[in-house]
Amino acid sequence: MPNAQIVDVVSFMPECIVNNTQLLLDIGDNNELDQNAFFKGVQQRRFASPDYQSSELGSKALKLLLEKTQTKPEKLDLILCSCMFSDFFWPNIGSAIQNQVGATQATIMNIDTSCSSYLSMLNTARAFIESGLYKTIAIVTVTNFISRLPEFQKSKKSWVLGDGASATLLVDGKPSFVSNYERSHGEHYGVFVFQPDKADGQFLNYWERGCGPITVDFSPDMVMSIRSNALELVPDAVSKCLFKAGLSTDDVSLLITHQPNAFFIKEWRDRIGIQKPRVHDTLECYGNLFHGSIPVTLADAIEKNKVQSGDLLTLGTFSNGGDFVSSLTVRWV
Repeated sequence: MPNAQIVDVVSFMPECIVNNTQLLLDIGDNNELDQNAFFKGVQQRRFASPDYQSSELGSKALKLLLEKTQTKPEKLDLILCSCMFSDFFWPNIGSAIQNQVGATQATIMNIDTSCSSYLSMLNTARAFIESGLYKTIAIVTVTNFISRLPEFQKSKKSWVLGDGASATLLVDGKPSFVSNYERSHGEHYGVFVFQPDKADGQFLNYWERGCGPITVDFSPDMVMSIRSNALELVPDAVSKCLFKAGLSTDDVSLLITHQPNAFFIKEWRDRIGIQKPRVHDTLECYGNLFHGSIPVTLADAIEKNKVQSGDLLTLGTFSNGGDFVSSLTVRWV
């Protein structure tokens, strides 16, 4: 029976560094949610646009992965891709990446479960490999978001957000996957949305002429709802994922969660019961990368030799305002 093995994970981070401390000096103190931990924990982050199109960012990451693993691009059977924002409203960037890296034998699939997309793509790749349909699969995440929203950048509410890309290789090999847990919580649909700001005092949907610039209206009610949902859902998902495998937190070598802000990360660790040195973060240097947070952090941990053969890794994240949650436990082989 085929087994899905995670071979390696790499990141490609744009060269443009945005220093939050310098930004604060430049604009001064506007008291905009300054005391809210929801928006704290990031010292610097990266901007991709205008230096990179999203397809270019993803291709850079995938080329690094193929070079590192000595995999010829024509050996790829499938490329799974998740992107925020794509270069066009439609189509998505999967086929552009396939062409740019020379993966002539690969098909593509674009997957979107928001901040959970990376784990959803890992689960999808596993299913394809274990079914025997494909043997060699690449997973690409691209975040090219905040650098494309100049109006939103003026708000300190945006200062936790960064750009970057990752690529992951899976093959038919030694089994990596131990257990997984994913659930949709549609009752939280619409809690957290990206939509146009008001234009001349009037709200228009994004498909209407004259709509305002894309933004996030972080109202106090929205922040409290996201906080309540996230702090409950992620520890619960991690616990259920480990339980399915007959494991406890004592068995975990490394915990990597989504990286939305320092407060959420600390609370998740406390509630899950895993602390340093069995954790790894990149929030301070890269910010919140949405679906890219976990793979970029995992790639960083690998680069820093915090992941060794035989290690048990547990991953956990949620999406939007809590309408989706995912956890995955893998054995690094």
